[in-house]
Amino acid sequence: MMRKKILVPLYPQNRDLKALYHALALAERIQAKVFILLSRHLENSQQISSWIEEVLMDVIHGACGEGLQVSYHIAEDGFEDEVIGLVQSEGIDLIVVSADESPMKGILQRIIPRVSSQIIQVRGKDNLKDL
Repeated sequence: MMRKKILVPLYPQNRDLKALYHALALAERIQAKVFILLSRHLENSQQISSWIEEVLMDVIHGACGEGLQVSYHIAEDGFEDEVIGLVQSEGIDLIVVSADESPMKGILQRIIPRVSSQIIQVRGKDNLKDL
């Protein structure tokens, strides 16, 4: 059986990382590999980008220390194309996003017809919505 692959696309403006934490918990249970894709295209300030990258590095180091496989990617431009490209090139099985990310909602609606991956929106603790 092949290892499952989970993608967590993130925008720096959204400081809610529950989708990432959910993906990591799921990956631990099913022994999946997690791909994190951070968009830098829409960042409003260097301070936001610096904050999120520092937090992500801490989370990634902790996850790797627990034995999880995590791959970190940065999209400078064309975030939608980067998401689709990563899904296709890595064979992503599941995309996990926060339901609170308004920029992500439009992207999700456009990529749904173009990918075969299941997409889960994390609304809160144990409150999920499948798209």
